[in-house]
Amino acid sequence: MNILDEYRPKVENELKLLLTMPRGGDFDLNTMYCYHMGFCDREGNPSNSSKGKYLRPLFCIAMCAGLGGDPEQAIAAAAALELTHRTSLIFDDIQDKGKERNNQPTVWATWGADQAINAGLALSCYARLAVHRLTLRNVPNAKVLGIQSVLENAVIDLCQGQFMDISFVDSLSVGVEDYLRMVRGKTATLFATSCAVGAMLATPEQNEILAPPGIPEGRKFRYMRSDPTISTAWEFGLNTGMAFQIHDDYLGVWGNEAVVGKTANDLVEKKRSLPLVLALQIDRGWLKHSPANENEVRILKGWMEEKGIPEQVNKVERRFIKHARENLKALSLGQEWQDQFEEVLSFLSERKI
Repeated sequence: MNILDEYRPKVENELKLLLTMPRGGDFDLNTMYCYHMGFCDREGNPSNSSKGKYLRPLFCIAMCAGLGGDPEQAIAAAAALELTHRTSLIFDDIQDKGKERNNQPTVWATWGADQAINAGLALSCYARLAVHRLTLRNVPNAKVLGIQSVLENAVIDLCQGQFMDISFVDSLSVGVEDYLRMVRGKTATLFATSCAVGAMLATPEQNEILAPPGIPEGRKFRYMRSDPTISTAWEFGLNTGMAFQIHDDYLGVWGNEAVVGKTANDLVEKKRSLPLVLALQIDRGWLKHSPANENEVRILKGWMEEKGIPEQVNKVERRFIKHARENLKALSLGQEWQDQFEEVLSFLSERKI
């Protein structure tokens, strides 16, 4: 996306302003989380290896601008969203035993799980502090509190999705609907939040704080109310996030590890990604003997291909992309931004990483 070229450096600068950058050659807590962000190497020396997709901050900025808001005002919120996402990846790598991400060793694989937990917790605090910086860009306090509430609710939903993902590992009865509920929390909610926050920033100040749907009454900030534009932005992000994760699951089985940039171990770990959920509906027998080497992985992948599972995965992904396009048409976006989001939807279904 062209907008990424313009705003990614601004988001990165905001992140570096927030984080305590390490001094070269010294190892400390900040070395770990800055390494994870791609801002330094393992020795704490400055690095420009940041390779994150920055999709969530991009969605926030583009939605804000597309609905007539000031994209510069959204940069602090975009940084908070990226930090929230990157925090989840530290814990996700620990839980999934993933040893590589973005073509480099993960934090836990480098320094151990105990220290990685410390780095993840610190990074989550920086995400909250990033939201406070919205006040420096003249965002009203009431709106900042609303955005903070929406973001915290997203983290709760993310943890619920991750809980379901882990609990599925020993279950033989996980169905497609179970999987979709898990993905809604684990991945899609943060995409939805990114779009909703962008819409909230673009909405004129009101006496009540605007909020997207999907938040239980007991978890709503006291003065929240819904808004049709924010609701549609939320749904667009949710459907896009669902498609994104489903494609990620496809890459977790059939992606090129050298291109994906992380270990594609979904079959070995028996992770309940969509390809495996569909495979279990056909035959649960193979689960008793999960593949232990590359040859066994190749045999299982071949069997899944014979059963048409890649095509079934693509069909579910296309369904969510279709819903996202319908949401996009319902939003009153400027044509430039409409085109940018269309480009993203095309990218999601074609990407190799």
